[in-house]
Amino acid sequence: MASGPRCRARSGDPFESSDWQALTTDPLRSTTLAFVTISSRQMSESTLSRIGAAAGATSVVVTFIGFGVHRGLPADTTAGAVGTYVNGVSASQAGIGNYLELLGYLVFLVFAVYLYAVARAGAADSLHWLNVLGLAAAITYIAVSASAIAGQLLMVEWAKAGADLKTVLGAYILDTAAFTLSFEIAALFMLAVGIVLWTRGGALRVIGGSGILVGVVLFVTGFVGTASIQSPSSQIGFMAFSLWTLIAGIYLVIRPARIARAS
Repeated sequence: MASGPRCRARSGDPFESSDWQALTTDPLRSTTLAFVTISSRQMSESTLSRIGAAAGATSVVVTFIGFGVHRGLPADTTAGAVGTYVNGVSASQAGIGNYLELLGYLVFLVFAVYLYAVARAGAADSLHWLNVLGLAAAITYIAVSASAIAGQLLMVEWAKAGADLKTVLGAYILDTAAFTLSFEIAALFMLAVGIVLWTRGGALRVIGGSGILVGVVLFVTGFVGTASIQSPSSQIGFMAFSLWTLIAGIYLVIRPARIARAS
């Protein structure tokens, strides 16, 4: 019959097992075990970092697929232009397209949280408030964008239900106004995150510096677009924002950044 210590080893206590005792008495095996454990943790962090970075590029792709499904909104702010758009798109097409567009924004939220972790991993504690500000701005930006998406879907469903086009025009104006006003919030996100990443040095400094520049472009084009609803400048800001997200996401997939704070 087995002795007491061996019975405890079989019950699952690793410190009583012969393998554990061998590891503790053999320096080479102990070093190998420590190396494998550290490598495994680093690989896990690298994988998670790539997933977060991939969310940035994915968000751009999914959002533009949504745009393609529900088609672009009319350039003119008139009842006739709205009527032409509504007649050229089905209710299900508008619903699916807007659903995909919102999904793209939600995937962008994953990317924003990832950038929060990247910035937090190496930035000074004194800059943490900027990190929190950037994350709060990202959440607010997505909420305002969701209201714009809802406005577009309302416009289509309302018009197809027989509502007067002049009345439906109000939903279109709500959609356009929310879209351009969201640029101010997106600019705040870019400036806050960009400043923190700028302090990290290396490639992250380039990502942060370009993010600050895009934030300025977003603020200016959003201001112009809100002042003149028919101004095409808002498209410039949105494309710059999308391009930055796509490039930063792809680069950080190839060269994953640290997301865990040093102990």
